[in-house]
Amino acid sequence: MKIIRTKTYEEMSEKAYDVVKAVIDSKENPVINTTTGASYDGMFENLVKGINNDEVDIEKVFMMNLDEFIAPRESSFSVYSYMHQKFYDQIKKQPREIGLLDGSLSNFDEEIARYNKILRDNKRDLQILGLGVNAHLGANEPGTPFDSRLFLADSDDSTINSTMLYYKVTRDEAPEQMLTLGLADMMEAEQILVTASGTRKAEAVKATLEGPITEDCPASILQKHPNVVFIIDEAAGSLLTKY
Repeated sequence: MKIIRTKTYEEMSEKAYDVVKAVIDSKENPVINTTTGASYDGMFENLVKGINNDEVDIEKVFMMNLDEFIAPRESSFSVYSYMHQKFYDQIKKQPREIGLLDGSLSNFDEEIARYNKILRDNKRDLQILGLGVNAHLGANEPGTPFDSRLFLADSDDSTINSTMLYYKVTRDEAPEQMLTLGLADMMEAEQILVTASGTRKAEAVKATLEGPITEDCPASILQKHPNVVFIIDEAAGSLLTKY
């Protein structure tokens, strides 16, 4: 695992952009599966600039997402809304293909089957992940089996609170379930990128990097992957003693 420590969130975002750009530059038809949220706001801003300045060839990229809330697609907090508002609506050229989960459907079994076929047919060159305050990855909360595959997940209270904080929604408005790639799905990517910033993530970072590999800490499974880039700012890495 490659650990990159930065002083600030802005530097972390620049380093994350560099990883994404390197994958796009080095692959003929790259497949990138990404996440959303505060950890990657800065990275997406840099990616938008890179595309619009003709520094990144997004037209050869298949962009996918790893999860989606169970809610109408147009909800302010949906992955669909995030990706369009912060990325697709901001770039002058579009990816060759876009793959988004749909959490507004009534039949989740059909949606899971549809997306599983996309995953089978498109080997991911890069899996982008955020780290939850309880060390979840996607919606794989503590206790989720390491062999989990794309499924309908219930969110822990800490995850719901993070959603409320970031999207400025009330407890009644906040979604409680997500369709999410399982941990086994994530581990199949050729490379994994993880970022974490702020003191809220410090305990999760320490457990992920220096703790035992256990389902109580979902992100600890990353210790088993041969090609992980983990980028953290000073606050997120403040409890580490080995790195």
